[in-house]
This record gives sequence, C-alpha cells and structure tokens, in this order.
Amino acid sequence: MIICGLDIGGTKVEAAFFEVVKESQDKSHWQEIQIAGEVLFLRNRGSRRIPTERSRGYQVVIENISELIKDLSKEVAISLDEIKGIGIGLPGSVDPKRKAMSNGNTRIFLDKNLENDLQILLKLAIPIEVSNDANCFALAEVLAGAGILHSKESGKPVKKQNGLGLILGTGLGGGCVINGQLIVGSSGSAFEIGHMAIELDGGLPCHCGVAGCAEQYLSGTAIEAAYSSRMYSQIHDRPDARKIFEMAEEQEPMAQAIIKQYKKRLAKYLANLTNILDPDYFVLGGGVSLQPVVYEGLEEEMRRYIYSPVAKPKVYCHQLGDSAGVLGAALLALI
Repeated sequence: MIICGLDIGGTKVEAAFFEVVKESQDKSHWQEIQIAGEVLFLRNRGSRRIPTERSRGYQVVIENISELIKDLSKEVAISLDEIKGIGIGLPGSVDPKRKAMSNGNTRIFLDKNLENDLQILLKLAIPIEVSNDANCFALAEVLAGAGILHSKESGKPVKKQNGLGLILGTGLGGGCVINGQLIVGSSGSAFEIGHMAIELDGGLPCHCGVAGCAEQYLSGTAIEAAYSSRMYSQIHDRPDARKIFEMAEEQEPMAQAIIKQYKKRLAKYLANLTNILDPDYFVLGGGVSLQPVVYEGLEEEMRRYIYSPVAKPKVYCHQLGDSAGVLGAALLALI
C-alpha cells in the first residue's frame, strides 16, 4: 500500500511517499508502526521539499503542491493511481467536518477546501485527510517513534498508551493521542496548548490577541526574547535559543538564569497537563528538544507539582527527527 504525506508550513512544503506492508524480512529499512493493535511496517519511498511561497496566494500554492506530488511520483517511479490516501498537516487548527483550516498564521489556507481542490488538480478520487501539524507530529511519534520505545520499555502496547507530543520551536504546539487514537475535538482545536494562559495576571502579549499564553514563555523564541530584553544594552546581535543554551553551558550568568527559569516553567506546565490527562509520556520536538540539559532533572521536578503520587510520566526526545511531521500526515490516511 502506498500513502502520501504533505507537511505544509509557512516557509516550506514537504511531500513524501510511504509504502506500508504487514510483514518485513529486512527490519533495517522498515519502520515499525502500531495501529489499532496491528503491527505494520513502513518505509519512506522518497521525499522532496519546496518553498511554500505563501505571498503568491492560495491558488499558486495549491498548484505547486499538486506539481510537487506529480514530480515526486515520477522521480520514485510510483503511479498516482497506486496512492491509496493522502494526509495533510497544516500550521493551524483544522475543522474536522470541513477539513479546512479555521485558525493559524498562514492565512491563505483559512477556510480553503484542500481535499476538493487537490483531488481536482491531481484528477484522483482518493481520500484526503487534513489535520494540524502538531497533531501529525504527535501521531507519528506515538504510533511509530516514542510509542514504540515506550512499548519496549514498559510492555504497554501503543493502543493502550496515552502520549502527548509538544513542539518547542518558534512557537508551541501539541497533539494528544489517547489509546492510540488522535484527539482533535469537536471543532478540531483540541490540545492548542500553546495558547493556554500560564500567567493569569497580565503576562506577555501573544499574537492570538490574549496575554500570558504558554507560547510566550516556553517556545524557543521566548528564550531568545527573555535574554535579549534583559541584556539589550550589552549585546550587539540577538543570540538564538541554541546559542543561549551554549552560553549557559559556558557559565554565562544571565543565560544560566534564563534556562533555569525556563526549565522550572516547563516542569510546572507538564505537571499541569499530567493532572488533566495523566499521560504515559510526553515526547518533545522542535529546536529546544535537542538540548540535553532540558531533560536533566525534568521528570523529578515535574513530580513536585503532580497531584497523584503514582503518576510518573516519562519525557522523551523525539525519535523520528525531521520526518515526524510528514510521516504523521501520511498516517492520517491509515487511521
């Protein structure tokens, strides 16, 4: 079976074809996935990226995406007729009834019927599923990444796991998978955790129009803003989050203080999510997730704020790397 994933962001679009089989003799080239209790094997048959070019408008972008799929299919010798389904990850909330983005920064996709438009351009009457990009990240990691690792460590099958995925990057996004099923909510806006208020008395303003959102404190951008606002008179160039982590490791006092405060906020935040959803584990993605110091003492600090004494969720770094988003999108076609 061939499925296609599209990871559509504000700056780039990635397309990938995946082959799915029930059995594999050569495990080194196939990724194990667990869906509804069934173990399957998947491999990437090829991928390609193009710029989104959102400034050129929706019609140009959707036509470019159609051409991307056609070109990639020729490159990897897969006929479009072989594709059994397409999954799309979008940078915003997606209404599951209309399969259209209802909110997000890349506004050219708002209220657009990608399913219908792409079917027309490709001349294919195949299922096309659409979801939030952070949902795709969480789905991929639970079904094929961190969930597989947790299953090996705990013996708990994926279909009985509760896993929460968080992307700590330019913004803060998340996805929730309960008993192996992606939770999207009635309007498709479930687990928009970047816009949970964690500072109730004022707080930093957010692009969503509300103040005190978690995104303004726990994203990589928040780390950069915190350092720059405190050191604005002493720096010539604003360091990025990775550089600030490096500075903290080199014992630079302000960088150390900011990273220490960041970790405390993150621990309390994950503890609050634990008190609501009681997950088996969290899996972190995005640039901040690549910093080993983030995980040092994090689980122990979380437990200080978790109500249940027996709730001890693990915190994993992502297992699938950059492929999680496009793989999760493709998996929408299987669930």
